[in-house]
Amino acid sequence: MSNDGRFPRVPNELRLLSSHLRALLPLHIASLVCIGAGTLFGILTPLVLKWIIDQIIPAREGMLLVVAVVLILLSSEGRTAATNFGSYLMLTAAQRMSLSLRMTLLRHLNSLSADYYERTALGAVTYPLREPIEEIAFFGSDLLPAIVRTLLTTAFTLAAMSALSPVLTLIIVPFIPAFLFTRQHFRKKLTMDSDLVQSGRVAWNDFLEEHLAAAIPIQLLGRQRQQERKAFRLLGGILRSQQQLFRTGVWFTVTTSLTSVLAVSAVVAYGGWGVLAGTLSVGSLVAFYTFVAQLFEPLNGAAELYSRTQKVFASIRQVQAVLALRPSVMDTPGLTRQVPDSPTQVEFVGVEFGYERKKAMLRIPSLRVPPGERLAIAGENGAGKSTLVKLIARVYDVDRGSVRIGDEDVRHLRLDHLRRHVCYLPRDPILFDGSLAFNLRFVAPTVSDQELWNVIRQTGLVEFVSSLPNGLHQNLGPRACQVSGGERQRVALARALLQHPQILILDEATSCLDPSSETLVLRNVCSHLNKSTIIVISHRVSTLSIFNRVIVLSAGSIVQDDGRTCCPEGSVGNEGGATIHPSKVSVSLL
Repeated sequence: MSNDGRFPRVPNELRLLSSHLRALLPLHIASLVCIGAGTLFGILTPLVLKWIIDQIIPAREGMLLVVAVVLILLSSEGRTAATNFGSYLMLTAAQRMSLSLRMTLLRHLNSLSADYYERTALGAVTYPLREPIEEIAFFGSDLLPAIVRTLLTTAFTLAAMSALSPVLTLIIVPFIPAFLFTRQHFRKKLTMDSDLVQSGRVAWNDFLEEHLAAAIPIQLLGRQRQQERKAFRLLGGILRSQQQLFRTGVWFTVTTSLTSVLAVSAVVAYGGWGVLAGTLSVGSLVAFYTFVAQLFEPLNGAAELYSRTQKVFASIRQVQAVLALRPSVMDTPGLTRQVPDSPTQVEFVGVEFGYERKKAMLRIPSLRVPPGERLAIAGENGAGKSTLVKLIARVYDVDRGSVRIGDEDVRHLRLDHLRRHVCYLPRDPILFDGSLAFNLRFVAPTVSDQELWNVIRQTGLVEFVSSLPNGLHQNLGPRACQVSGGERQRVALARALLQHPQILILDEATSCLDPSSETLVLRNVCSHLNKSTIIVISHRVSTLSIFNRVIVLSAGSIVQDDGRTCCPEGSVGNEGGATIHPSKVSVSLL
């Protein structure tokens, strides 16, 4: 019985398909009608052969022979036309279903939280959108029509055979359960082999994504041979699992083909004896033999159909596994509160947070950031700086306590509204395959050219834009790989300014700029967003010195909160190993 108690014995895989097939029901009905008509045309040919042998030839009726030949021609062409048109309709429905399924999967992936993407390889994330969807589309475009043709051919052929000779039909019928028993016997093995092939493909996809993304570093490290050996092992595993699946399918085919051979032998033996005894006409025997061949032809191919269906079901399970995932950060049901339009304070109250690998690594009993404040955060590597600011943008949810914007817990605010008002910019921002203008306007497609050039000047991009052959319309290419780190950070910062966030978080987002350029850009940003709260993580004293408040983290706790400007003496960084001025901070920032 199913979970809802309504559809007993319906496989879960078919439930996913049926949910996407409902909207395409008219197309599927039309295709089934066409396939059914093609099957009926196929039944006509053996009956016409019987007519020719038993009546037309003995009576030497030339005109009737012409009519019979025309009927055979029409039967053959009608079957081809109706079946192909039905397959075309089924293909159209399958393409629309795959589009719907891909979009459903993409929307679901868009809803998953950072923890999923951090623990899952990129290849494993993208794989369900590729081969599994193609397999499911194949099920709708090729496999399902073949299954329908098999079922209809079996039903219509048995009905015609019963009309010709009930006794011969009774001789054939027991062979059908024998085939079904054989299929059931091999079902578990085929399922296991199909799942093994799928898991091997996922592992190969993960490796390929990782390897190609790091092709140049691998060359520089001289580890190409090591990677090639790993690729060979993965591909060898896939090859062995595919061979195992093929061997299982071969045994299935051999066993099921034996059923058809025995059935044909029984028909020839009993039918031939009937012809000799005068109880069965030659035309009936020929027609019956043709029906038997027509009956077991799709059944002989059922092994391949069943094997491929198991691969489709394995693909559906891959998709279902992703759709079953739930985001750890999501809107609280029934709460649609929004971030206030006016500047608001950020407050941490009794906050504790930890990752799966490191529990309770951040503990902030109390922290208040007034609206419009310029706050810098310093501390050694692993102190929890990035984690702290990610809690404000709700990349993660706290384990205990609360992070508040204004008077509202961020968990009670609409995520889409929160992300529009809180902009988190990491050290390595993402740029897209498109023009520079497209990347800048990514968060604000309707901004004017004047505002676009304004943020370009504020972030020091004028010289960079002028150097591009096509200026703002220059395509940056995949992942903007030819753009330097500093230019990438400037573009991302300009894009953030176009968002006009109430809270701007820069997580070492200007670290690739030289100190003087960084100071100038940050001053321009503070001037441009004069009412916004700006929080910066940095290891440079030159950066910290322009902010009116500096807090220092160590081992997940705030060890110093300095509301005064930090002295520019000394240096702060993970390279130099120095600290903020001794009179201000005594914690090493290494």
